[in-house]
Amino acid sequence: MNTITIPKTKYMHLLKRQERVEAELDFIKKMVLADDEKFIQPSILKRWERISHDMDNGKGLFFDSVVEMRNWIKKLHNN
Repeated sequence: MNTITIPKTKYMHLLKRQERVEAELDFIKKMVLADDEKFIQPSILKRWERISHDMDNGKGLFFDSVVEMRNWIKKLHNN
């Protein structure tokens, strides 16, 4: 396992960004699941569960901008 050194401020920024992404993903899941799950394609639901599992295990996503993150979130239901 390789170790890298980053400034504490950058690390804290990454943690906050990860929390925001997870919060938005949780919000989307709640909104979608508030509707009837039978309208969600099984392949999409499986993909969401995989993304959630990866995030629970510490795998994060990195976005260069808020717009890029929002576009990724919007595409979650299309892929």
